[in-house]
Amino acid sequence: MSSVRFWFCGLTVLGFASFAIAQEIESEPKSADVLLEPDQELPPFVQLEPDKAPVPWDVNKVGEFQLLDQNGNSVTRGSLLGKPWVANFVFARCTFQCPQTCKKIMDLSQELDDVDVRFVTITVDPEYDTVEIMSEFASIWGADPERWIFATGDPQEVWKLIREGFKVSAWENVGTDRIPGMEFAHDNNLIHVDAEGNILGRYNSAVDTELVTLKRVLRGRIETPEKHRPATLEAIAALDSLKAAVQESQPEIIEQEKAKLAAEVLPDPLEKLPGWAQRLPSTNAMLNGLATLMLLVGFAAIKAKRVALHKQMMLMSFAVSVIFLGCYLTYHWALHEYAGVRGKPFSGTGVIRPIYFSILISHVILAATVPVLAIVTIVKGLRENWVSHRKWAKVTFPIWLYVSVTGVIIYWMLYRL
Repeated sequence: MSSVRFWFCGLTVLGFASFAIAQEIESEPKSADVLLEPDQELPPFVQLEPDKAPVPWDVNKVGEFQLLDQNGNSVTRGSLLGKPWVANFVFARCTFQCPQTCKKIMDLSQELDDVDVRFVTITVDPEYDTVEIMSEFASIWGADPERWIFATGDPQEVWKLIREGFKVSAWENVGTDRIPGMEFAHDNNLIHVDAEGNILGRYNSAVDTELVTLKRVLRGRIETPEKHRPATLEAIAALDSLKAAVQESQPEIIEQEKAKLAAEVLPDPLEKLPGWAQRLPSTNAMLNGLATLMLLVGFAAIKAKRVALHKQMMLMSFAVSVIFLGCYLTYHWALHEYAGVRGKPFSGTGVIRPIYFSILISHVILAATVPVLAIVTIVKGLRENWVSHRKWAKVTFPIWLYVSVTGVIIYWMLYRL
């Protein structure tokens, strides 16, 4: 009995430690504000890659490009000259944001049926989205290729257009951020190009008021509002002067001011989430910690020949893991729905970065095996096939335990480190 008490005491301490890791973090202290004049606005910015600072959205003309439409016909800058067009970016495997954007473009096209304008939907996943797949995707929306083009092409050509032509927020997700339907992250913007190939403005398709503004612009009722236009050299120079003035007058907050300017332009995606969604990362860590505790108690119970307790703990651990999976998927859906991103990138630098990704990669690979291993092992036990159950358990238990523990570690490194 003394060994059992030892196990339970040790496991209780471990459980409390796991829960402590998953508590809510205190808010970061806010950096000092940059004071703007009443008639001043920050120029538009864009974050081209998840681990790099935002840069001014200073596009001008669309450069030369060579793509293919849903019928395999060539689409170039030259072929689009002569009438205005609206570009956006999607990928066929997307299950959340892209269908919503396409639905809004379909509605927009119908409402503007008397306006001579094209819509050009370009994939951010050209390696997967072949002409055939884009053709199927276009057919879902009843797209007339003369009116609405679904374009793909050589990956280098597509990404050059994304990065240099339109300067769009788009990248491929990795690690735990990459789940089915969320292989890529990209923004919701519709980009208005005139008949001469000049980029006039961008509009967030997730904001209905911006779509109303775009419709008025396309109908020629108003000019492109200033806040939707690309950044001008004058606006960028004015912002640089403002930053220089702040740095000169308050040198102790230089680094804080840089972060503040970036935050003003591109707020932390997590801040866009409703309160219940912001609590999901810590909830997920708590569930992983609870699963870890139950797994260890179950292991200690079977070593002490307490079969009933062992069975109860393992079934409860499985139930907690299922709840965790639901919360995890819900959190990533919320990020996509409310913030327009697929996940939170790791911001750590130096030696901690390879350590994080080593843990993350092993966690992701092994996590994919846990549902199958756990179900098979549990079924063997419920059928009282003890010999086979023990053999499966020797494989399942360490993998399941490792995945649960590293889930808490990843949370700590990603959200607290």
